[in-house]
Amino acid sequence: MQPRLPSCFRISKRWARYGAILLAGGLAIAFWIAFIWVRASHVLHDSAKQAQTASQIPFTLAPLRMPASGFEYFTTPANYHSAAIFNGRLFVTGSSALFEIDKTGRPQNIWRVGQDLPAAPLTAIAVRTGIGVPELWIGTSGAGVLIYDGQSFRRLLPRATNLRSVTALLALADGRVLIGMPEAGLYVSDSKRLELFHAEFAKAEVTALAGSEDALWVGTRTHGVALWQGGEVTRFANELPDPQVLSIATNGESTYIGTPLGVAEFTHRQFRRRIADGFFAQALGVRGETLYVGTLDEGMAAVNAREERPRPETHAPESGTEPTVSFVNAGDGLLAVSPDSIRQLPGDETVVRANAGRLTAGHIAALHVDDLGQLWVGYFDRGLDILPLRDPTTKRHFEDDRLFCVNRIKESDDRRSVAVATANGLAMFDAGGHLRQVLDRTSGLIASNVTDVLFGDKPDSLVVATPAGLSFVDQGHVTSLYAFEGLVNNHVYTLAKRNGELFAGTLGGFSLLKNGLVEASYTTANSTLRQNWITASAEFGGDLYFGTYGSGVVRLAAQGRLTRFREFGPRQGRLEVNPNAMLATAEALYVGTAGNGLAMLRNGSERWVFVTEGLPSLNVTALAAKDGSLYVGTDNGLVRMADAGSRF
Repeated sequence: MQPRLPSCFRISKRWARYGAILLAGGLAIAFWIAFIWVRASHVLHDSAKQAQTASQIPFTLAPLRMPASGFEYFTTPANYHSAAIFNGRLFVTGSSALFEIDKTGRPQNIWRVGQDLPAAPLTAIAVRTGIGVPELWIGTSGAGVLIYDGQSFRRLLPRATNLRSVTALLALADGRVLIGMPEAGLYVSDSKRLELFHAEFAKAEVTALAGSEDALWVGTRTHGVALWQGGEVTRFANELPDPQVLSIATNGESTYIGTPLGVAEFTHRQFRRRIADGFFAQALGVRGETLYVGTLDEGMAAVNAREERPRPETHAPESGTEPTVSFVNAGDGLLAVSPDSIRQLPGDETVVRANAGRLTAGHIAALHVDDLGQLWVGYFDRGLDILPLRDPTTKRHFEDDRLFCVNRIKESDDRRSVAVATANGLAMFDAGGHLRQVLDRTSGLIASNVTDVLFGDKPDSLVVATPAGLSFVDQGHVTSLYAFEGLVNNHVYTLAKRNGELFAGTLGGFSLLKNGLVEASYTTANSTLRQNWITASAEFGGDLYFGTYGSGVVRLAAQGRLTRFREFGPRQGRLEVNPNAMLATAEALYVGTAGNGLAMLRNGSERWVFVTEGLPSLNVTALAAKDGSLYVGTDNGLVRMADAGSRF
């Protein structure tokens, strides 16, 4: 007979069995929790790592490679716009060069865009400190950021092309540099990493930067100013005279925001008042109690910021109403930067005077070389230069209400006349470069804005292109043709002729005319055109070539068949040909693009080559050729190169 266990023992044994079960279950639960925790930790770590990687922008940082040789540069006005003190020297940026100024106010070194620096205008400048060797950071319009350490240049180039244009730079005390962009937002870099500063500024159109990492002011083109502090963003727009911010200056607890309609003052990061109402405040500088306001056409205004109702006192520099474009602190004084000079404030003493360039301006719109060896240079907004190429020291300049915005320059076949098409009429010069007559709407043209011109087969006969149609001038008699009479579109950009046929490229396609009548039109609806907007034309090798605004170049064969080129296909993206930036020589066909440099098609070849190095800008706006030389005009200067030289 089995002995009976005491009841307490039986209960303890039962609880032991239950305890073992509970212990096993607890261990399983603990193991499962630990597994989940480890898995979650890995996921969180991977997510954080991915987020960190995603916030970093791919870029390259490499020594700046010297552009290709073989280009002769025509100097343009300095066009100063920003400056900084670096290694005890004044460095000034212009659209086409970086200048190092010595103590006498003269350039010690000049690095020219296209020749020594990438083919992109310079836009902003800042000195990076907080590191071993200070650096000068220079922003560009399309070529990233240039970094100069006093000996050599490197280039910080984002992989994404939309991140390569810079409008503002601000060096922070911790060694990082803020990079403001015109459309892509605000970024920060220490040259090892490039990151979006904050999601709040991902698409900001940054125009100006000021302050520090503790209180950062970010000016935008259309949404006022944003204040970043403590990880939070406060926006101000209604408080400003205008939502477009042009400039920012800080002085202790005071911050001034410049707009096209005046200045807003903030004290202790709170809006206080508006001052300098009505002034186009494109630049601001503070010295002591005085706020200096640089304007577009009213000289410079000085405001006593301590007064309750400050009244700006305007005064113009020595050269008249030369605009002040920026200010820079320099020791005990303030430097005011103007396009052609730099002045010390207070006192308004000129300390730097820029040398005049060979050309009147840098934004070139039309070119021609005549039989007398004179280079005719038409500008976007500065009229016309005539330069004898054999004597670079002489130049004739024409500029008035009519000769202002030049679109095209053509010479007659008999070399007796040169027609200069402008936005205000057609200026007729003789072979010696003397203005003889101006034709406009009052003379019978269908419009005064002339976009292109062709000399006819008869003496004193012209075909004139305008945004309102075509005008035919024959010995003083004018007739016109427009869309109502069959022209594919009234806005005519370019004219070409072949075997007695006239072709008019328009905003809506191109039309073929014979004997003054439209015989056929080509559009995206009835042909293989991918873009109706025709901007340029030229005959080359018996065929006609048309440049478009968006799909590159197409060819019209003698049989009337249109063909496209793979270099201008959809995979390459939009390619815009500038108005009448197309030229044919015996060697090659040249095409000026808006951002892709100079395109060239050799005689007998089917492959286009793009020239992107050595130019003052990748926006090629005008072309001319003579005696084996090709003249390439851009929105930032002019160069001469060999016509289809061996380097291609």
